[in-house]
Formats: sequence, structure tokens, C-alpha cells
Amino acid sequence: MEEVLDKIKVHASKAKDGAVKLTKTVIDKTNNVVNQTKLKFAISEIKGKVNDIYTEMGKTVYEEYEKTGEITEELAEKCGKVDALMEEMLEIKERLAELKETVRCSECGSYNHVDDVYCSKCGEKLYSDDSE
Repeated sequence: MEEVLDKIKVHASKAKDGAVKLTKTVIDKTNNVVNQTKLKFAISEIKGKVNDIYTEMGKTVYEEYEKTGEITEELAEKCGKVDALMEEMLEIKERLAELKETVRCSECGSYNHVDDVYCSKCGEKLYSDDSE
């Protein structure tokens, strides 16, 4: 009878360890999805800001064109803001790519799975021979 109880304890312990491992995996994957969602939201928010600046720039350019036919320093400042936001968005996209286990093609900029050898969009080799 004691042997049976020992076997039950061993199987129960294995089941518990398996459940703990599964729970940790589920939590890790859930956190990954939450982080991806946060980064996607941040990208969307930046795109909205860029579009607002584009609208302001268009209005500014048109108004300046109507007055003098020249572009002002204010417009150059807005271009700088767009550049900064685009850089921030690129950094966030890179963090998102890491979470999704993707890499960016150096040729066309599209994202591919880390296990891919060639870009699915342009066919460029994703890794140099040194890194394989």
C-alpha cells in the first residue's frame, strides 16, 4: 500500500511541476502580448501626432505660399518634429519586432520571422554569412 501512495505522490508532484511550468509559460506569453499591444498603441499615437503636424505644415506652407511664395523657419521646425517622431516610432517598431521575434530587412525595411533566411517581400538575404 505504501508503494502505491509513493507512486501517487510522485505523479502528483510531476503534475504540480507541470502545472507550474504551464502557468509560467501562459503568464510569459500573456505579458508578451500585453507589451506588444502597448507598443502598437504607442506607434498609433505617434502616427496621430505626425498626421497632426502634417496638417499644420500643409496649412503653414499654403499660407506662406499665398503671402510670399517662400517657406518659413516655422515649417523647418515642424519638419524637425516629424523627424524626431519618426525616429521614436522606428525605435518602438524595433522593440515590437523583438517581442514578435522578427527582424527588419536592411534592404526594404519589412519585418520577417527571425528564422527566415531571405526577406519575404524583396528576397534580400537577411543575415550575412558571418552570422549564420
